[in-house]
Amino acid sequence: MQLPTGKNKHWLVTLSPLALAIVSQLGVAKGLDVSASIEGSTLLQNRHSEVIDEELVTYSLTPEIVALLNTRTISGRLVGNVTHLDRDADDASRKDTFAEYSYDLNWQAIDNVLRFQTQGTQRYIDSSGSDFLVSDYFLNADSLAKVQTQSYASYFTLPQGDWVTGTASLTYSKTEGSENEYRSTASVNSDAITGTMLFTSGDDANDYFWMIQGNYQDLERDESSSNGDYSSEYVNGYVDTVLNRPWAVRVTATYDANDLADSSGEFSNDRDFKSYGLGLTYRLGDDRYISITANKIESDVAADDGDTFVGLDAQWAITPRTSVQASYGHRFYGKSASASITYNSRKVRGLVSYTEQVTSYSALAATAETLGIFVCPTGSFTADSCYLASSLDYTPADDEQLIQIISTGLELSNAIILRKSGVAQFGLQGRHTTLTFNLQYANDDYLELDRQRETYAASISGSYELSRYSNLLSSIQYGHIDQTGTSTTEGDNEQWSSTIGYKRKFGQYLSGDVELGYIRRSGTLNTTVYGTSYDERRITFSLKYDFK
Repeated sequence: MQLPTGKNKHWLVTLSPLALAIVSQLGVAKGLDVSASIEGSTLLQNRHSEVIDEELVTYSLTPEIVALLNTRTISGRLVGNVTHLDRDADDASRKDTFAEYSYDLNWQAIDNVLRFQTQGTQRYIDSSGSDFLVSDYFLNADSLAKVQTQSYASYFTLPQGDWVTGTASLTYSKTEGSENEYRSTASVNSDAITGTMLFTSGDDANDYFWMIQGNYQDLERDESSSNGDYSSEYVNGYVDTVLNRPWAVRVTATYDANDLADSSGEFSNDRDFKSYGLGLTYRLGDDRYISITANKIESDVAADDGDTFVGLDAQWAITPRTSVQASYGHRFYGKSASASITYNSRKVRGLVSYTEQVTSYSALAATAETLGIFVCPTGSFTADSCYLASSLDYTPADDEQLIQIISTGLELSNAIILRKSGVAQFGLQGRHTTLTFNLQYANDDYLELDRQRETYAASISGSYELSRYSNLLSSIQYGHIDQTGTSTTEGDNEQWSSTIGYKRKFGQYLSGDVELGYIRRSGTLNTTVYGTSYDERRITFSLKYDFK
């Protein structure tokens, strides 16, 4: 896969080894810190499948730039790299180039009140959405598709006051996929406007406690696809009136509207849902309350209109280290629930959560979820360079980033889905050992299609410090997808990926590592040039030099 000629050629000049050394000296500018690195690797690959058996040697060269900007009102970061590959196989040779970047820029227009942000990424993802663990630059490279995202956002914060506090945001985002040789990417192209708000009672609240939250989404999908536009509006709120402390009467209401149409305008699915409730709240504080309400539904669906249900809203800090949250109610698609439990100690962090949302794959690609367990230096994601965050609401510094270890398959489509997802992440950090455990489940119900997909993912990764200059690294990842629908979309697959390696520093700027890897894929969902079942063994030798 070759990058197109034209403006992308500037990457090759800017990120040449000589340019990296020069650009890294820009860090002397006030508020600007620029660093660079270059990594060279040799991979010995042995593949076996029902279609092809082959051995090949792949050489890769990856220059990278990391730029951090930090002034009194402006902060930002840019991470860019280009990976050049030269493959020498038994029957043929080929060369590929992949350029990726991510950036964000923030302007504090009014300190702690008004902030503007722009973000963007360019990355390569598995175009099938079903091989998210096994498709990379070195295996199934032809199935990768380049996806670019860009967003502009404004954030308003009303500081904690006597009567009210809260936040609001407005975001415009654009997602665009570049054409893949084997699969069209037009269906992922979209423009979206989203708005959110959350306001609650302030410090002086004594007899009345209230909350109102809402979100708005307007998704404009590519005209060349068969998909039309989608919009949604959601508002939920309550008022607790204290009767006899700690008891209060709660009045609650919800409004949920969705408009989904095809590109021709011949099909439209409008849903309008309202509910009203009355109940009791047991409240000891803002983070310790339980509320149960009886609610009545007003819906344009005759089968639901007039129905009643019991709603639950609870948040409880069991100890300073452990807290739980749970909610249950109804939305336009039926029963709805969310829950989470967090644990936070000096050496162990943990989070388990379950959420439901109506979204699209392009929206998921534009807003990657971070769980806040591990913090890593900007541009580095290895277990030996990351550490446990001091808390689960940790705010990373300018040269840090929170990471999401698991990334389930993102399909190249703008299909509207009801995603029910569960996530569990645990981190453990000792004197010499760092371990992360991750589990993820997602059930995607396609609202426009006769299709449903379940994704399971799990991973364990860790590092052990042998000495001040050397570490052992290892990881095991598992993924399973089960998809139902029509005869052409049904199927499943199973993926395994495991590595073990040794990393050593040779002085302040030079480091190297050797890694053994094993990949296996089986199942009936999707097929590649290697068929539906294959495996690969790898040995990787790498050297990296940092320009600082």
